[in-house]
Order: sequence, then C-alpha cells, then structure tokens
Amino acid sequence: MVFSVGFLGVGSSNASALERPGRVAVHGQVPQPTAFRTHELFTARIAQSSANAQKSRQLVIFFHGIRGGGSQFTTIGKSWEKTLANTSFVYPDAPFVHRSGGRQWFVVDDQVMRPDRIQGARQAFDELVSEIVRREGFEGNLRNVAFVGVSQGAIMALDAVANGRWKVGAVVSFAGMLPLAISASNDTRVLLIHGRADKTIPSAASVAAGTQLKAAGFDVSVTLLPDVGHTISSSGAQKASMFLQNYFNR
Repeated sequence: MVFSVGFLGVGSSNASALERPGRVAVHGQVPQPTAFRTHELFTARIAQSSANAQKSRQLVIFFHGIRGGGSQFTTIGKSWEKTLANTSFVYPDAPFVHRSGGRQWFVVDDQVMRPDRIQGARQAFDELVSEIVRREGFEGNLRNVAFVGVSQGAIMALDAVANGRWKVGAVVSFAGMLPLAISASNDTRVLLIHGRADKTIPSAASVAAGTQLKAAGFDVSVTLLPDVGHTISSSGAQKASMFLQNYFNR
C-alpha cells in the first residue's frame, strides 16, 4: 500500500492522476510571495482525535510536496489517530500556487534546486506555522509540536529546525533533503525516511542530512526503505507513527 499525498519531487514534471492536488479552503485571491498574509490564504483542515480540540496535548503539522495540497495528508493523519491519542492534526496548503496546479512552498521552475529560494520562502512558512501554533494554543509548548513533511515540505520542515527558527519537539522527513547549512542545534528529534528506489531525490540526500544533523548535535535516526520510490509507503508511515508515539509518550 502507498499513500497518495499529491506531491512531486524537485524538478519533476509528470503527475499521475493520484498525485493531482486536492484543495483546502482558500479565501480571496492568491497573493504573490511579497504579499503573503497567512489569514487571507487558507483555512487549515484539522482532523481531531478527541471530541474537544482544546484537550489535545500535542500537535502535528503536515507539510505536503510540490503541486500537492494539505488535504491529501488526511489519510495518514486519520490512520495515526489511534496511536497518537489526544493529538490535533493540521494540514495546511503551502502559501504559493504552482503554475501547473496545486501549491508549493518555494518556486521550482527550472529543475534546479536553488537554496536562495528556500531562504526567500522562510517568512511565508514561518507566518503560516505561527498562525497554526497560536490558534491551536501551543505557543509556549513547542516541545509537544511535531512537523511531518514530504519532499518539498520535508525540505522546509528540516530547514526550519536546522536554521534554529523552530525548536519543535520532533520532525519526520519523508524523501527530503537539507540543501542549506545548519546554523543551530537543539533538542529536536529527527527521523529521516527515504526510499532506496527514489529517483527524484536520491536516498543519499537523507543519509547526508542525517550526518550533518548528527554532527551539529541533533538526535537523528535514518531509515532507508527498499523498493520504495519518491512517496510515502505504508511501512514508512507506520515507522513515523511509532517514532512520534515514542516521542510524545516520553
């Protein structure tokens, strides 16, 4: 079983029908990157494991891949509700529209990974995350917040932690990479999951990221899955769920 999360890797140009993005409610016109306002862009969709979201003890924020949509993570979020009780799951859309449909965290229009574009996307990412954290009531409790990202979303999640901007408790990266240098270290626990058959972002990218993060003092685990491409497999999702369960039950 493979979860379809509606993403393509950096520089990829062909989407299957299963990978075409869903949408979360978007209010008003889509702004240019220089005109980003979180509250005008989206209404995050939340799957709650408890009857009252105010009782949630932890928060998981999902970051989809390029040309995807936040709602396409709901299948995974629903499957985690039993193992991650009292958890709020939030599935935001990325701030910017991709020219071929769906949304993106930073612009990739020439099949080249440009670190400056990741840097340029940080403000929009941070404003979006700040709004979610504030709304869910975790401003003073980031240790009980986890980021889960895939492909481009994983790149942004890893950058946010490695840069020191977000000292969340845990990060799960599926098929991601760390293009920018690490400039901070904290107690965030990191799980890097990558398919050995990934031809979009080779698994060596996660191995390299793990080495860099460990050298900087992060608590890092790397899991490479055989016969898995640029996607989230059921085994990968299960390993991520167990990782988060162990962290939140610490």
